[in-house]
Amino acid sequence: MKNRYLLLLKIQLYGLFGLNRILHSPSRKEKLHSGALGGAAILTIGLMITYNTMISVGVARMGAVHILPTISALICSLITLILTFLKSFGVLTGLRDYDMVMSLPVKNSQVVLSRLTMVYLANLFISMIVVLPSVVIFWTNAKTGISGNIMFLLSLFFLPVIPMIISLGLGLLITAVSSRSKHKNMLSLGSSTLIVLLIVAASSRAQSIHTEELLNIGILFSRMVKKLYPPAGLISKAIGQQDWLCFSAFVGMSVFIGAVFAGTASHFYQKLNTAAFHHSAVTYEGKNLQASSPLKAMYKREFHRYFSCTIYALNSTIGMVLLLAAAFLLLFISPEALEQQSGIAGLGQMLRQVLPLVIAVFVTMTSTASASLSLEGKNRWIMCSLPVRAIDIFNSKIAVNLTVIFPFVLISAALSGFKMGISPKEAILLCIVPTVYACFISVLGMYLNVKFPRYDWPSEYYAVKGGAISVLATMGAGMLSSLIPLSACLAFPNISSLIMAVTSALLLAVSFLLYGRLRQYSLYEI
Repeated sequence: MKNRYLLLLKIQLYGLFGLNRILHSPSRKEKLHSGALGGAAILTIGLMITYNTMISVGVARMGAVHILPTISALICSLITLILTFLKSFGVLTGLRDYDMVMSLPVKNSQVVLSRLTMVYLANLFISMIVVLPSVVIFWTNAKTGISGNIMFLLSLFFLPVIPMIISLGLGLLITAVSSRSKHKNMLSLGSSTLIVLLIVAASSRAQSIHTEELLNIGILFSRMVKKLYPPAGLISKAIGQQDWLCFSAFVGMSVFIGAVFAGTASHFYQKLNTAAFHHSAVTYEGKNLQASSPLKAMYKREFHRYFSCTIYALNSTIGMVLLLAAAFLLLFISPEALEQQSGIAGLGQMLRQVLPLVIAVFVTMTSTASASLSLEGKNRWIMCSLPVRAIDIFNSKIAVNLTVIFPFVLISAALSGFKMGISPKEAILLCIVPTVYACFISVLGMYLNVKFPRYDWPSEYYAVKGGAISVLATMGAGMLSSLIPLSACLAFPNISSLIMAVTSALLLAVSFLLYGRLRQYSLYEI
């Protein structure tokens, strides 16, 4: 059993990071692209570690080093909870290679354990980035004994377990409930979006604590921990009092919950996948056939494909949902209240000036086009055999992305602009800047997916998230294109309008350039 489990895990890891393609691909160009992506990932990890270290040093300088274990546990748990839930669809259910795997001489438990281990290792990596800087700062500043330091270090191996199980359990529950519905994809998408909003709301509540309150001898933190995440209280108590009994209780709780979930998922594994692949019977009604243009027909096909994949729709829509939620929240919070809560003087005026770029940040998180071509998968021959031009297919995928973005941006911009009381000049920028970013991120995502398609995925998760170069590159380039001018506007508020105008012009030019390159491609070249 052990050898088969390890072999399944090895295959999962090779598929996740694309190691097989890097090691065995004859294309030098593909290896260079993979190396560049790896370098970008290392740079990102370095920046995250630096940021976490700065936070830990700041907390230590405030004289609150004793709350570092609690802060680390909460942050690590919240990140794990959100990221695991976003990829929970496609980890245990809905896998394209399900029939092939189940035909192998392996048990359900081996398959489930290999997939759970893969998710755990990814979350453990996140846990190390979050917790290790805090461990080092805690070790050098706290007067806790060696036992407390060892417990803090060992805790990073168990912190991801419980939030990971909660997220995967919610994903399986949504799959089980929605599978009985005729519109299971829409129900699954709606339920998933609601849960993500609840998680984000809980995390934002945890982040609304004032700096002065953090120094209040842990009373406020103890209350918050008990309300939000009791296991973090066990970690804090174990490290602070060097109590190995509390630490053992936390470890035992994590292992027990993980084992129960693995056993339950193994028992219902086949039933869950049967339900995931089940399609409700449709009664055919004879109707008059209608002809439409190739672009319109491809747009309808692509739009239906978008809502037929829960993880695809959820990951590409969540940025817009969060934008709309923030806009509605802003209706009930005055600029003066924001300044008072944050302690930043002039925050209202500052936010009013950079509002177009704030919305643009959310827009750059939304690119359905960056994975739309890869999702054709083994059925891409259908796309190649259709009597349509390649650019018509690209246009339909770009149009779906714009359809997803524009309604949310329009409503959010109207609500936030009305609440902030913007001037006519600011209103013009509020219309132009997000529109330009929407066009840019749509064309960029389509271009990068044409350059780096990935058709050999066992699950839609791998095409949408799991190491897909086009998705990661689009997200990274999009975030940089919005965060850099946003930082420049905050640094030079007097010329913020000029910065946004120049940025919009540059991005529009890049969009036209990339679109011109798209028109030169043939489907058989991709």
